[in-house]
Amino acid sequence: MAVVLSVLLLFCFCFGFHVDDVTGTSGHTAGVFSWYNKFSMMNIDELNGLETGIRNAIKDNLMSELMSFPETGIVSTVSPGCIKDTANFPIQALDAFGKPRSGILRENFAWLGNFHECTSLGTYQHCVADMQINAPMNNGTTNLTVPISWGICMPKSCSEDDIEILIKQVEVPFFHLIRKSTGRSDKTPGVVHCNQIPAKSYDAGFICVVTLSSILGFLMLLGAAVDVYIRWFESPQNINGYQTIDNSPVDSKSERTPLLTGGTPNDSVHVEVQRHNQTPKKQGFLTRFLLCFAVNRSLEKLLNAKQGDKSVGCLNGIRVLSISWVILAHSLLYPLQQFLYDNTIEAYDFVKRLDFTVVIQGEYAVDTFFLLSGCLLTYLTLGKMAHTNGKLPWGLFYFHRFWRLTPVYAAMILFIIFLDPYIGSGPLWYRYIDHPSCEKYWWRNLLYISNFFPKSEMCMDWSWYLPNDMQFFVISPFILILLHKVPKVGAGLLATLTAISIIIKASLTAKYGMGGGVFGAGGVAGAYWDKIYDKPWTRISPYFVGMAVGFIMVRRPHLRMRPIVVLCGWVLASAVGLVVIYVINNQFYREWSRAEQSMYNGLASFTWALCVGWVILACKNGYGGWINTFLSWNFWVPVGRLTYTVYLVHPIILRNILFSISNPYSGKIIPMTTTFTGGIVLSHMVAFVFALAIEFPFANLEKLLIPSNVAKKYSEKERKEQA
Repeated sequence: MAVVLSVLLLFCFCFGFHVDDVTGTSGHTAGVFSWYNKFSMMNIDELNGLETGIRNAIKDNLMSELMSFPETGIVSTVSPGCIKDTANFPIQALDAFGKPRSGILRENFAWLGNFHECTSLGTYQHCVADMQINAPMNNGTTNLTVPISWGICMPKSCSEDDIEILIKQVEVPFFHLIRKSTGRSDKTPGVVHCNQIPAKSYDAGFICVVTLSSILGFLMLLGAAVDVYIRWFESPQNINGYQTIDNSPVDSKSERTPLLTGGTPNDSVHVEVQRHNQTPKKQGFLTRFLLCFAVNRSLEKLLNAKQGDKSVGCLNGIRVLSISWVILAHSLLYPLQQFLYDNTIEAYDFVKRLDFTVVIQGEYAVDTFFLLSGCLLTYLTLGKMAHTNGKLPWGLFYFHRFWRLTPVYAAMILFIIFLDPYIGSGPLWYRYIDHPSCEKYWWRNLLYISNFFPKSEMCMDWSWYLPNDMQFFVISPFILILLHKVPKVGAGLLATLTAISIIIKASLTAKYGMGGGVFGAGGVAGAYWDKIYDKPWTRISPYFVGMAVGFIMVRRPHLRMRPIVVLCGWVLASAVGLVVIYVINNQFYREWSRAEQSMYNGLASFTWALCVGWVILACKNGYGGWINTFLSWNFWVPVGRLTYTVYLVHPIILRNILFSISNPYSGKIIPMTTTFTGGIVLSHMVAFVFALAIEFPFANLEKLLIPSNVAKKYSEKERKEQA
């Protein structure tokens, strides 16, 4: 059996490395074209004869090899059906085998073969063997570890265990090359994964989620039908004026968190809107329930680009640009983490380039979200506390937050576990279909405590932002009450807590020897993630800066500054922001001292938040110029409403693209740009569907759950302001 795979590999590697052996020519280039010309000129009969010759050669070698199998014990471990079927390989299966490509020394380690050619044979399956080669380089002074993903087209009668046993007996010609050039090489036996179509059987979970999705879609259409009926048939007066659960334009200033829309306590109890001073017909509970899901109403609300006079328009642009920055960083890093570039070393060279540094510093886009969250929370809540003498329905305050975040979050977890495995296919799809951490620890996400556990146990590891933001939100009322009643004490507490967070992050960096930033620490996969990256005590300083900015916006609603102050503010914010982003590049060429690493990690997020905070204050008070015009563009308003759902869905889209590929990525600017563009467009398209189906309907359902007396008490002032 080992001979069979050896012959197959030799056939494959001849195409990849030893073309001169096939053609009989000594010149490599001449050999390639000579072989190609001969092969392309063969007719069908000649091709069939070639296939028969290869099959007979395999069969003859197989028979002789089987004579020695009883002594090695291989026959007793490999299934008879597998041994039988490998004696009749069609040429398409041979052609579908993965072959080493050029650029191995540039870390082109994904030899995936042709997935679709293999699976089109019907009785064959495409498998991938993840192997590792350890070879000494530079006269034995260094050791090269080569993680190879090798695509294999094998009969379906061969199990993964069968194929693993066979691979242990195979000497790949590439291994011979390493041994010849270095003196020795060690091959770690491959772990084989065979792809099935569909990737999983359709279990009860899949059926339940599809059923729930169908019910949701039905409610959306039924709600739209009810809405059309009310507008056009129930009463003439309701054609232009009608009662609605919440069909008012979304004011960007009413956003509770930069990833959500319409999130103030008063919004959550705003029960009805009347147009043109007409009194609509009172609707029953069932009608109002169905109208919550009306897709036409959700679409109207989503696409409304109007901004209120008191809104802080620049926040919309900052929000959209920040989520785009996050997607840009992930579209580069995901293939890099999986060794799926055909020139991984060149891709790393891009990372080291100064002009490319901004791409990998997407961490600060997340700090921007923390800043915006703290800013909006403080700005809106203190404004309302001023009208209610510091009293707010704090129970409703927490319920509203949980309700607005959780439904789409839970829907995304269900989607990942039960639907996502059936969406794609490809040689590497097996790496993506299983989500054991979601199946075991989904409840940690819904309780917003997942960041207190190791990354390896996190469901949707990119969602670490949400538990942090929720935890910051939980403690915020204590600070807000002080800022309202004793402003100086509240401001002092903010400054103290910010300093403590900076010191903790710097101290942890020094204690564990972390480098500066994510890449300086060797990426987020290891200790940097679990010790620093996703912990609330290290991430909260930008949130506190945001609360300080919101406090200033409330206390000084019309802040006036001298021209020289404005000029110095913009120059300083721009210069410091650029330093925070680009100084990390120096770490690729010079090892930073422990003090430098600690200082950077401790102060970078805080300093970045100060820079963005200045932009917000300057734009709000009329000192933003063309920057404010751009950031306040009405186009950002509807796009910004999708930010939360885009944040949740974009890694799913990028990983679907990544693990559906048939060939490695090219680590060049244009292919990277194409991946980013496709990722951001598809993410917004999918987010659009989730927002219409879940986020907006459940936000409307919240109104049905709020007691009417609470609604009346806390929405009266806001209705007067809007009028």
